[in-house]
Amino acid sequence: MKRVLFFIVFGLCTQFGSAQAPSLKTTVDKRQILIGEQLKYNVEATFPSNAYHLTWLDVPDSFAHFEIVIRGTIDTAEKNGMLTCKQTLTLTSFDSGINTIPSLQVSLDPLGGDSTINLFTDSIPINVSFSPLDSSKTFHDIKTIIEVKEEIPWWIWAGGAALLILLIVVIIYLIKYLKKRKKNVPLFNSKLSPVDEAMQALEQLQKEQLLYKGEIKQFHVRLIEIFKRYISRKMQRNVLNLTSSDVLLLLNDTLLSKADTSTIAGVLRMSDAVKFAKFYPHKEESESSLLNTKKVIEQFDKLIFTDENPNAN
Repeated sequence: MKRVLFFIVFGLCTQFGSAQAPSLKTTVDKRQILIGEQLKYNVEATFPSNAYHLTWLDVPDSFAHFEIVIRGTIDTAEKNGMLTCKQTLTLTSFDSGINTIPSLQVSLDPLGGDSTINLFTDSIPINVSFSPLDSSKTFHDIKTIIEVKEEIPWWIWAGGAALLILLIVVIIYLIKYLKKRKKNVPLFNSKLSPVDEAMQALEQLQKEQLLYKGEIKQFHVRLIEIFKRYISRKMQRNVLNLTSSDVLLLLNDTLLSKADTSTIAGVLRMSDAVKFAKFYPHKEESESSLLNTKKVIEQFDKLIFTDENPNAN
């Protein structure tokens, strides 16, 4: 009988001690995000109240390919002698690939003078990827014509007609004026053909080894400038100041294949991400962008303007 009572008491003590042991729980609301998308990182610590001094997570604003967008407050709740502390961090990442949220430390110092207890969060891998590109669809849907529901007053028509006549007169005057002063100046001065100049510029960019020097942004800016200059000379139209979307719309009106248009669209989007979103792709991805740009230029030169104006530069 004494032995039975001993095991019962021992089991209750073991269960009580286990229930009083500090614990740490880590969760995320998603394990796969697009570049720039946000996720919730939750940390919850439970320990006996009035028994420990808690040292919470010390996390910088940027760590291990992740950035903290919102640092939630630490909420506490006490129940049945146990104190629970919770915090939610809203994270995002601009680096593609499988990036791991590292293990973080929470320390508990016993008020009774015993040794410190260190608890660690789980390390959680997060897959960060680009938004998939559907090359089978056009980049902008064609909108249907919206029917005017309300009748426009006659005086608006009269005023519009007067402005139109005035505009036509001004345009005719400007055309006649500019014809007198117009000089036959090429779009860009160069002794090389557009494709030869572009190939030479790409080769020079590759020799400068900007990627190995850590100058990733300058590499992608130069790469897109070379492509836009080639398109400008080839089509005799200045596109250097056009956005990436406008350049893609322009290419959709050419004979360039959908596959090549999709390829250069990826290069342009990566360049925009580097310039405006602080995205730093891997060296292999940047080198692939250069090769893809060279390939598209070669295909564009074969399919478009085969009968070029010999005086065009």
